[in-house]
Amino acid sequence: MMRPTAILLSHFAGYLLQFRGAVIAELARRGYRVVVFVPDPTDAIRAALAGLGAECRDMRMSRTGLNPIADVLYAHRVASMIRSENPDVVIATGIKPILYGLPAAQAAGARIRVPLFAGLGAMFRPQSVVQHALSLGLQPLMRRMVRSATSVVTQNIDDTTLLVERFGPLLSVPPITTAGSGIDLAHFPCQPMPERRLVLMTSRIVPEKGVREFIGAARIVRARDPSVRFVIAGFFEAGSRGMSKNEFLADCRCAGVEYIGHVEDIRPVMAGCTVFALPSYYGEGRPRSIQEALATGRPVVTTDNVGCRDAIEDGVHGCIVPIRDDHALARGILAALELAAQPQAPRRCRQFAEQRYCASSIAADWLGRVGVLEMGRSP
Repeated sequence: MMRPTAILLSHFAGYLLQFRGAVIAELARRGYRVVVFVPDPTDAIRAALAGLGAECRDMRMSRTGLNPIADVLYAHRVASMIRSENPDVVIATGIKPILYGLPAAQAAGARIRVPLFAGLGAMFRPQSVVQHALSLGLQPLMRRMVRSATSVVTQNIDDTTLLVERFGPLLSVPPITTAGSGIDLAHFPCQPMPERRLVLMTSRIVPEKGVREFIGAARIVRARDPSVRFVIAGFFEAGSRGMSKNEFLADCRCAGVEYIGHVEDIRPVMAGCTVFALPSYYGEGRPRSIQEALATGRPVVTTDNVGCRDAIEDGVHGCIVPIRDDHALARGILAALELAAQPQAPRRCRQFAEQRYCASSIAADWLGRVGVLEMGRSP
């Protein structure tokens, strides 16, 4: 008997293995032939996917481009490639694979078709005139996609509620809410607290992640206690929505914030921090960086924002503060530093990560709930 085929459509190779490795491994373990469509895979990514039991196809696309001709060409390519694989299951993540891949999967006869929303972002929560216009323009494509889906998976309660409000009559079943993509807990062991206090932020360097607020809070905290270090790690995204790199670096210098750029292996940096901060006001799913910090045993300061507020228990594993408020963030950081000084703090955070953020358990659960795993079992 031929094995059933599962296709995973993704929009970005860079974080594919970290965010979707558990799903790929679980599909392969259950007997699926797994094919991953992703733009510009490197030889290392191809090799890693092969190690998980998956094949790789280069699915060319412009991840952030707004050229409608390029999108039409992508839609034709993805439809042709899906037809050629004759899949039983298609799972899509990233807005363009979701919008164009799910209808193509339905046309190709895939029995299970699932969009995996890792945050609804500006498409559903626009913050500018341009984003509002784009959001309105995409609504017909969204409705078509929802009609094509057999299940919808989100990573927080706010996104689930919003999808039901916008598309409730079109949903074949209620959305499934997961605890994010999860992490490999063995890859992020709990670490003892460092001697020197350090507050860490890791993210793409864009304003919506709360970069300016982090710098402002650092200025406030360090005016009170200059011994506290503040560090930002992450790549600066070109054309970063009104913030130049020179401006960002100058602000860091003035506030005494150390910028260390993109880090391939964040674990040593995470182990060296006392408190992790993510003051985002972006349309998050369930931030992976928070999960990594909790697994390492670090209290977290984050915002009362979609995705972030679901990630910790306020006052237990850190603090939840208002968005876009330097002073509130500074107060939260000072409170989290006091929390981190408690001997039981690392273990408390680690236990929460073990209970909630195991990647393989999360993948197995939602795949089963959308009906994927049953198809992969031997008769």
